[in-house]
Amino acid sequence: MRMTALIVDDEPYARRCISDFLSKDHEMELLGTCRNGREAIAFVEQNEPDIVFLDIEMPGINGIEVANAIKSYKCVVIFTTAYDGYALKAFEVEAVNYLLKPFGSMRFEEALNAAKDIVSLKKQAEFSKNVMNLYNNYKESNSPHLTEFVLKDNGIERIIKANDVCFLEARSVYVIVRTEEDAHLYRAALNLLEKQLPVSFLRVHRSFIINTNFIETYKYLNNNTFAFQMKNGEKIVSSRSYKDGIKNALGSVG
Repeated sequence: MRMTALIVDDEPYARRCISDFLSKDHEMELLGTCRNGREAIAFVEQNEPDIVFLDIEMPGINGIEVANAIKSYKCVVIFTTAYDGYALKAFEVEAVNYLLKPFGSMRFEEALNAAKDIVSLKKQAEFSKNVMNLYNNYKESNSPHLTEFVLKDNGIERIIKANDVCFLEARSVYVIVRTEEDAHLYRAALNLLEKQLPVSFLRVHRSFIINTNFIETYKYLNNNTFAFQMKNGEKIVSSRSYKDGIKNALGSVG
């Protein structure tokens, strides 16, 4: 697996030394070198190298500050410094190794191989995540059920996944789509939606369809009705005519 690297050091000799070590590893590609922290941050933002060899004591922005600034990127950081007093701070900013200058080829190779292993694991995890997302999207696109609500308001489109909906409430010619955080108007008939929704949705009232995955608690009210406490804080009481369907469904409700 081809991997990329960046060298950040204000000393030309240190940059050349690390570059020479890197050139012996055919899996590594040196993307560039930087002389200070400001250059390094800009370079990482533009190129996103896999591994960054980062000096600590540099003019302006030091290496610890650079490591904090690039945390949101997927770089693996190896500190290279002539000072041993920064080790704790180095690991606080999630550096994977700490090379104390002057270091030889064996110590460098050891640190590089460990960093490559971490990069490889991250890329495998990212690949697996992407494959799973593709599969889930494919599964949803081929599902016979309604998987999302496309809401439009003043030309702005918003998509709410059906699995994120707590319950639906009929309101005139609209349906109120309620999630744990908010509510949205959706132009549709509740009777029509009932036939399209996933099996986790249960009709409990002429005006309500609930998502059983969002039931916090429920209890029978001794008059052929049930009270449902939903996870978004709402309480819904069923009507008597839906008693049998609810009783059948509650057997699979946790």
